[in-house]
Amino acid sequence: MLIKARHVLNNGNLRAQTALACTRFSSSYSSSSTPSSSSYSSSSSYYAPQNEPVVLNFQDTKAAYASKTWLEILRSRVVLRLCSSNLLVDNNEALMKFGRTILGRGLFDRLMRMTFYGQFVGGTDVPDLQTKLQKMQEFGVRPILDYSVEADLKEDSEDQSPEGGQAIEDSRYKRDSISSSRDAHKVVARAYPYHGEESCEANLNIFLECLEAASKVCVNGDAFSAIKVTGLSKPNALLEGSQFLERVQEIFEEYSSPERSTLPGFMNMFSLPKDVLGPKVLLITRRMSRDHFDAMLDDFKADVSEAQRDELYSAMITDEPNRVKYHKFLDLCKPNRPLYEIFQGLKTPQGDVVLNPLQNIHRQALENCQERLLKIADRAVELDAKLLIDAEQTYFQPIIDYFANMLMTRYNKEKVHIFNTYQCYLKDTPGQLITDASRADYLGYKIGAKLVRGAYMEQERQRAEDMNYEDPIYPSKALTNSCYHNMIEILLKQVELGKSQFMVASHNEFSIQYVVERMRQCGIDPKIGGVYFGQLLGMCDQVTYLLGAGGYCS
Repeated sequence: MLIKARHVLNNGNLRAQTALACTRFSSSYSSSSTPSSSSYSSSSSYYAPQNEPVVLNFQDTKAAYASKTWLEILRSRVVLRLCSSNLLVDNNEALMKFGRTILGRGLFDRLMRMTFYGQFVGGTDVPDLQTKLQKMQEFGVRPILDYSVEADLKEDSEDQSPEGGQAIEDSRYKRDSISSSRDAHKVVARAYPYHGEESCEANLNIFLECLEAASKVCVNGDAFSAIKVTGLSKPNALLEGSQFLERVQEIFEEYSSPERSTLPGFMNMFSLPKDVLGPKVLLITRRMSRDHFDAMLDDFKADVSEAQRDELYSAMITDEPNRVKYHKFLDLCKPNRPLYEIFQGLKTPQGDVVLNPLQNIHRQALENCQERLLKIADRAVELDAKLLIDAEQTYFQPIIDYFANMLMTRYNKEKVHIFNTYQCYLKDTPGQLITDASRADYLGYKIGAKLVRGAYMEQERQRAEDMNYEDPIYPSKALTNSCYHNMIEILLKQVELGKSQFMVASHNEFSIQYVVERMRQCGIDPKIGGVYFGQLLGMCDQVTYLLGAGGYCS
């Protein structure tokens, strides 16, 4: 089981950032209180040679804490008890500023390393991290390096008004200075201001350093590193890119119809609970016929000749005769592609703009982001490492999913190097995961997935309320749990067929036991890999070390 620790000690703030991973190992790279140094958090377990995987007993504290000294156990009890205090958490910035003033930076930093920092962070640099990892690996625990950097809308200090004064119609993708900023909600991750492409280049170099460091400390292979796309691009460009993708999808959904027989046989999504799947028809089941295509152009009053229509439609039906899949339609709607040019200046029958063009500055920013992602992925493949692409806020997620699928298409042909993250508290997650898995199946690559429940609930719900759009999160934890376990079922089937690897990123003991039992029933050998488990360093060690001792990839 993999452990992904993202507790960030930043400018005197202890920030617990949850993003779990599930593979052979897990760790996290975080930034320390001094800008010139960096910190790594790590903890995860991988297969330790045993005859048979054992049934997990979470009450077996002797096995769970065999790696700990009594002082480490005492520290864990004290630190975790303090972290459970709302008073302390809500006032941590003021308290830590006060502590630094009274104790001085040197003594204060030493106190943090003995307590919170020591509990949640693996080390300040690679040599420091290796000391801790050597002990971890004796107990089947290895790391995922994660530099916890991301940006939000308020951190984008440039271009606060759209080019040409064009309005963003969908309230989910409007720029706002209150609801979307971390000043308005509890912090869930460290945020780095966007100060031009130079800051993105600096983050690129740090992500590459993380990959290199992961390869050095993970001496037995299977190095993992996690990245955040918002650390590699202009936030407002990602926002506009997400809105653009959502609008293209809306057009396709309006001018297509569902066909039940279009899913591959292993994807039995019709057995999913309706309250989890929701009423929306899955995008992967939709097809655009020639009649749909002509109706779309007619409704938009597009000046396109019959010969041009024939040519455009023929270019989109290479996968299926006389039927257009969404990814083919999207390909012709990208900038500088035929439908993108045709749609410019057109209006819908309701008088709305068909498709707003991307601003030039944002198009360039997105192209730069893609190039940075390709550099990181290229290096990951060279190092035979795995790259985890973190999920973020819903208003960034469409473009993040787009980039993740682009990378998987390119790099996951033979082995799984790229993992996308799916937040199971979101209503759209079943449709997204099923679409991605089906697309991977018919395009001939393997899907890499990391399943989390979610980390932005308060921010997402408050933003939806403030900006008057539907809450994207399931109304109950029970539905989130149901989504989580149903997505596990889909991915387990994929693993059986050799089409996937995935990570169960969870502290939930029931979910862990559920996956372990289903692996046994499906005949999935934990020694081979394919199913990984991950928890945050220092927060759920009793689960991680038990999985490692039991022969599971954690």
